[in-house]
Amino acid sequence: MALPSTSNRKRGIRFLTVLAFCLPLLGCGDDGGECDECQSDSDCNAGLVCSTFDDDSRRCGSGTGATQCRVR
Repeated sequence: MALPSTSNRKRGIRFLTVLAFCLPLLGCGDDGGECDECQSDSDCNAGLVCSTFDDDSRRCGSGTGATQCRVR
């Protein structure tokens, strides 16, 4: 089995790098999951409540202080 050429390997590495940076963005939605923005508890999935975080944003969290969200 022959190894791919150097240019094909570089393209593959670039593709995987871009994919790795895009995956966190794709996983962030407004479906009421942990760290999604909210206005009230009804905006959050079961088991989560709408909490005010240190940056004054309102996001779905556990309500126990254990939720840490990365905000861009």
